[in-house]
Amino acid sequence: MSGKTKIFALLLLGVGLIFMIMAFLSGQNIQEGEQAIKKELERFPIVISTTEIPFGQPVTPEMLKVENVAIAPGGAFTDIGDVIGKKPQFNIGKGLPVTQQYFEAGAVASEVREGYRAFALRLDENNSDTGRIKAGDYVDVFSLFQANTREIEQTISRLIMPKLRVLSVGDQIVNAPEAAATEEKDINNRQVRLRAMMVEVPTADVNTLAIAQKQGELFVVLRNAEEEEVPDMAKYPQAENVLKPVPVKGADGKVLNPQPKVELTASDKAFAGMSLESTVLPGSKMMKDSKKPTQAPQQGAKPVEPTTVEIIRGGETTRESAR
Repeated sequence: MSGKTKIFALLLLGVGLIFMIMAFLSGQNIQEGEQAIKKELERFPIVISTTEIPFGQPVTPEMLKVENVAIAPGGAFTDIGDVIGKKPQFNIGKGLPVTQQYFEAGAVASEVREGYRAFALRLDENNSDTGRIKAGDYVDVFSLFQANTREIEQTISRLIMPKLRVLSVGDQIVNAPEAAATEEKDINNRQVRLRAMMVEVPTADVNTLAIAQKQGELFVVLRNAEEEEVPDMAKYPQAENVLKPVPVKGADGKVLNPQPKVELTASDKAFAGMSLESTVLPGSKMMKDSKKPTQAPQQGAKPVEPTTVEIIRGGETTRESAR
């Protein structure tokens, strides 16, 4: 074989090797492309937040987008239309999957009606077996407190709030699946029946319940939800607010006389506040003024009796001589 023939054969061999290498690489690229397409097809489209969504704010389309992810979290939405208009019960961070957990129907906040607030009762296991009360029941809240004077010491029990809806008892939440009961033990290995209870209270009455909880021991009694009978508050003295509305002025800037009646909303009354002195309790200012005896006409000089003042300490009222 001549030298030219050998050179030509080597060239052909080199070209063949090049084509073989190109074919191999091309096959690899095709295989990788097929795997990439297959992997992409196996990804799941879910709704992602494009910005932080504050709790309680209705969701708008601009806050959402759909992305494909390898693993879809439980409860994830796949269609933006399923989320529009919903109000999350918790803040949703930017770039997070939007799941049903953010809109749980059993969340306490979503169950509080307009004009009401959720109030956490501090109950003692000795005055309420909360294990028999479920979320969604109605209860009457009573207060047990001491009223002490120099003449007599007495224990008073009063209905503070009638027919309050129970929003939660321990882990149980109204309109949510019932949670499994858990038994807690104290340091002596005795079962603890004390569980937190949250009730729905009209906004204007929150201060009354707060003062009752501060001054005495609260206990609740279960009532029939169908029973509508409640106390007629118009028959009894009403507590006065601590803050009084500012005097109404006319167009000339002068205070009107007589003053027009100012209608306070429930939030206004809650903001104005209530004091222990104005609550209707035995020995309180309002009760004392309502039962103040009339003075008999003076018949001659009589010794001046020492003046007494009413002092409230830790929920107990006592009378002492003024100095």
